[in-house]
Amino acid sequence: MPFSHAWPDSTARSLLPWILLGATAGCGAQTRDVTGEIAVSSDLTERGFQTPIRRPIVQGLITLYDATGWSAGAVLGMQTNGRRYGRAIVRLAYDGVLSNDWQYQAVTQYYAYPDNPTAQLLDRLETALSFSYRDLITAGASVFHYPHTRDAARPMRWAVDLGGRLPIDEQFSLTGTIGLAQVRPQGRYAYGSVGAAWRQGPWRASLSYLATDDRAQSVYPGNTAGHWSFMWARSF
Repeated sequence: MPFSHAWPDSTARSLLPWILLGATAGCGAQTRDVTGEIAVSSDLTERGFQTPIRRPIVQGLITLYDATGWSAGAVLGMQTNGRRYGRAIVRLAYDGVLSNDWQYQAVTQYYAYPDNPTAQLLDRLETALSFSYRDLITAGASVFHYPHTRDAARPMRWAVDLGGRLPIDEQFSLTGTIGLAQVRPQGRYAYGSVGAAWRQGPWRASLSYLATDDRAQSVYPGNTAGHWSFMWARSF
């Protein structure tokens, strides 16, 4: 997959060796597994905010899993609008089991948008903790650090999310999410989605309608209108 830079953001590039080291250190002879996925989406929307390049995006994901519950991964994405725009994510996560029905995940990841000066305001280090019930309900909270903005101008400082999935049969399910994000020192907005998802073997797809409340328009003018979004992916 052609990208302008192999690791286009210096922070993401410097974090990757430490993330990979942290995921493998102390595991001894434990079993490890590597998975990959390629996905095509009609647009790139983050918590109701549609990034400035409103074009389809192709993304590739690779993840190293360890039997102890640790995993490390990287995502590279590309959009085109007369020129190429890249997106990179590096992540370190731990998945744990609370009971037969409840699981949790703690994750730290760095997002980088190196080729788009406007989208670089979304560059961030994000730490999140989420809990899920039988892969049907997921609730989580995230905090952010934005390296390219001053404290008083940060577009987000924290977010909480709740998502659900209602299976219809073995392949199809209905989905929905709702969230609340703190924006700037005295503002916040809500966002959410409703849609349908399909999965068969290594293939999956989803169609969702994404929307925000009226307060989001004052924070992200012109980038929060409700819209449909489609995603197709295959895992390896």
